[in-house]
Amino acid sequence: MAEIPVAITFPVAPEIVERIAAVDPRIRILDFPAAALRAGTELPAEEKARALATIAQAEVGFGPARIPPEYLRAAVNLKWFQCIVAGADALVKEGLVGQHFVVTNASGLSSVNIAEYCMAAMLIWSKRLDLAVRQQLEHRWQGRQTGEIMGRTVGIAGMGAIGRELARRARAFGMRVIASRRTIQPGDTDPDCDLLVPYSDLDTLLRESDYLVLCVPLTPETHHLIGANELARMKPSACLVNIARGPVVDQAALIEALRANTIAGAILDVTDPEPLPADDPLWDAPNVMITPHVSGSVEGYGHRAAEIFLANLRRYCAGKPLEHVVDPVLGY
Repeated sequence: MAEIPVAITFPVAPEIVERIAAVDPRIRILDFPAAALRAGTELPAEEKARALATIAQAEVGFGPARIPPEYLRAAVNLKWFQCIVAGADALVKEGLVGQHFVVTNASGLSSVNIAEYCMAAMLIWSKRLDLAVRQQLEHRWQGRQTGEIMGRTVGIAGMGAIGRELARRARAFGMRVIASRRTIQPGDTDPDCDLLVPYSDLDTLLRESDYLVLCVPLTPETHHLIGANELARMKPSACLVNIARGPVVDQAALIEALRANTIAGAILDVTDPEPLPADDPLWDAPNVMITPHVSGSVEGYGHRAAEIFLANLRRYCAGKPLEHVVDPVLGY
């Protein structure tokens, strides 16, 4: 009976490792040092050589998408790599998707959490709770009128798992929902949207959205999807919410648009680059709120990712097709 060597490339609780090993008697968990892939960590030469030799044995890998390319390139026997995140753009950028192994992602794992973040972002902006926090820090009492999101239009660029969860919640708040989707035929409708448009009709989202939420994957097609021309076509009262990837937005153009009041504000969970340098002008741009890529960081994330991997591992061991396979052409 041929073994199925599995390399787990990030820290996992012992009970999860036991559950992975228990899926099939052929599975052998490799002793791969997860510290090898920790950001900013460089193993001593001898330890690194052992890590590369270990991953070369792996048939299956389970870990983050931002794995140093040299490790995946060393995995000459790899047949399948399961990412713990939905976005596989880091692997696509390195040309590692569509090679000798299949890549699957964790699509949908954080969709509810991210949709809730987007709702919170819109409510914070409408009620200007960010200003309230600043005034509290200054011990300053200053009343003002606030807005409502009921009746406002949210434009969702990318009607995937996150977009759908957001659309349902926005509808519950009485918002009008318009969304774009890649796979759409003339006349298509969606039960969670008031209007569904193809990716090519970004202009409708730009013109009609009070809140434009970016939920698209990062691909060559979506790099700088929102630039100076697109920002100029948005409402001056509109707020941009980005939970996709930083490079989906031309950051220099966004800073200029905020300074010129071309749009009213932006709430960004992702930036370009990450982490955002302390001296980056985006920090001081007017009417911007920045969070450090936390919208998907739901409690118990590792356990949820493990459940997706375990389900796929059972399929793999049974010779069944894997779920959440990343398309090397589309990049997601």
